[in-house]
Amino acid sequence: MKLNLKLGAKWLVVPVLLLMFATEVRAQDVLSVGPMLHFNFGEKKPKVSWGIEAAAWWYEKSNFPVSTSVGFERKQGNAILYVQGQTGVGIAGLAAGPYLELRKGDTAVLGLQTDYWVNYFLGLNYRVRYSGEGNQKAFGLYLKAPIMLGADEVEEDDDDFDWDWD
Repeated sequence: MKLNLKLGAKWLVVPVLLLMFATEVRAQDVLSVGPMLHFNFGEKKPKVSWGIEAAAWWYEKSNFPVSTSVGFERKQGNAILYVQGQTGVGIAGLAAGPYLELRKGDTAVLGLQTDYWVNYFLGLNYRVRYSGEGNQKAFGLYLKAPIMLGADEVEEDDDDFDWDWD
């Protein structure tokens, strides 16, 4: 039985969109940073790549989970830089954005990258890179350390504040 990954990725979008509106799974504004390891296939020979990614999420202000991520990846001497817009909840999401692959001894490649992921702090993702040279696909494993942005807001209510304790 052949697994159709393209169809699977399309069906992942539906539960992610439904979960985004559940207030119980939303989080505070957060920055996450961590390492990534990918098994890349779709070329003549599979290749392993490693990198680091940082993402900033905003939930409270827009009531819609929005994020941007920036990443750096190394694959057999090539450096890959990318920026993505993404959405999702703590357990699943999707992302897309441009990437630039700087090849050692060859011309650079500019293309579009898409990611579909499931995680909390430890995650798995399926990545597809589209360029004029064809598609590159990868399964990845990553670990992200969350850093909360800003302190809890303190509501000021002058009627409840009493500095005189007697």
